[in-house]
Amino acid sequence: MRRANNILLVLLSYGLVYAQGTGNRFQSPVFSQLKVTKNVLYGNNVSFNNAPVDLYMDVYEPIGDTMARRPVIILFHSGSFLPPSFASAVFAKAPIGTREDSGIVALCIEFARRGYVAISADHRVGWNPQATTQELRAQSIIQAVWRAVQDARALVRYLRKDAATTNQWRIDPNRIAMGGSSSGAYIGLHVAYLNLPSEFDNNKFKLQDGTMFVDTTQPGMDRGSGPNQSGNAFEGGSGHPGYPSHIQAVLNLGGALGDTSFVQNENVPVISLHGVQDPTTPYTSGIVLTAVGNYPIIEVFGSYSLTQNLIAKGNQTALLPDFSGDVPFPGLYPLNGAGFEPFGWYSSSGPAEIASAKRYVDTIIWFSTPRLFKVLNLPTIQMPVANTYSISQIVVLSLSEATAGDLQAYLSVYPNPATLPSVTIESPTASIREISLYRLTGERVLSRSLIQPSTSYLLELPDNLSQGIYLLRVETDRGIFTERLSYMQP
Repeated sequence: MRRANNILLVLLSYGLVYAQGTGNRFQSPVFSQLKVTKNVLYGNNVSFNNAPVDLYMDVYEPIGDTMARRPVIILFHSGSFLPPSFASAVFAKAPIGTREDSGIVALCIEFARRGYVAISADHRVGWNPQATTQELRAQSIIQAVWRAVQDARALVRYLRKDAATTNQWRIDPNRIAMGGSSSGAYIGLHVAYLNLPSEFDNNKFKLQDGTMFVDTTQPGMDRGSGPNQSGNAFEGGSGHPGYPSHIQAVLNLGGALGDTSFVQNENVPVISLHGVQDPTTPYTSGIVLTAVGNYPIIEVFGSYSLTQNLIAKGNQTALLPDFSGDVPFPGLYPLNGAGFEPFGWYSSSGPAEIASAKRYVDTIIWFSTPRLFKVLNLPTIQMPVANTYSISQIVVLSLSEATAGDLQAYLSVYPNPATLPSVTIESPTASIREISLYRLTGERVLSRSLIQPSTSYLLELPDNLSQGIYLLRVETDRGIFTERLSYMQP
């Protein structure tokens, strides 16, 4: 029995649906209805100050999709590996640094409309940009990158574990792309190319006394302990050991790689779009500076220099010959005149800035989707194009391990399948407060609030209820639980 990842459906909006012509799935917006499942727990670890951290993701999917195995794209937000409140202050842009960043959400929607499973995910944040020396700042930021890379690998393992077991997300474990915006793109690049412990044995990543920046025996940077323990300390201990964490492609939006020595012939192509005037991450190569004070941190290799090295080692071959005409290099699109995250907008953004950002979203989709189509070796599937869309939102409220337990320990629903006009809901260890019934499309069928909470309730079903599968949501004093209810007309 799966753990209770408790689901609350909230309908956001409906739009009229029109089809106009046909297009190729994975490149054209062929789905008109989407759902986003929010706050899905995918792992946990400890922060840079050893505090426990749960790791969450939001999953965007097309509704009505019958494809059994779908490509997945994982996107991480920007924020310079700082907590969101600090990132907003540093960049003078709010909100920023969460999985609900505007540009990341917009991209997830557009990829889901094209038939991907799109994921916006958190990772651990925190480092010391105010360290007094350059090498201490470099050590701190590299450790922050390493923690985030561990988390990203755990997310890939989570997805492959799901594909091999419950198959909730119906992803293709052989078609996983990862990337994000700015620091989020750093994560995808390092998951792809920082894959050998020996690559940290480099004077660039050591203190003057020879101490390596990353010590994989330290808490939060090691293999973990307990049920999340990994057999490989370099993989990290954020969860789901025993499953592979490699990816097939990177979508790099203004990111960089810590050193070109990481690049071997991994055969992981990178699709990059980069603001040439980005002051935070160089388009070519250079020293990254702190956003406040402009103190030097470490040399990195931005999209131009990175792609040169990828080509030299044969990692962009999958883009050839179709995209050999990309200028300056296959898989690289320079955003001339643009700076940091031009596809994002914020609470202070006016209509013109928002419109400009959305045009950059369109540019990213226009450039990336045909290249991802090729490097992921996706099938050609013609479908009607939908020029509008709607979203149903599912909020997943995960209980802690101590209180979640097994779903059946707290909730039982019978008869199920139901052929009677009522079902009994029992929760012997919790008090039922509210009950709702939803169609799988997100439409609420009924809602009942209990004036006096009880451990048992007889729910009368609507007379006109049609045969089918429904989602029963039960709110108790121990959390919110869901159960699929199959209704068969007598």
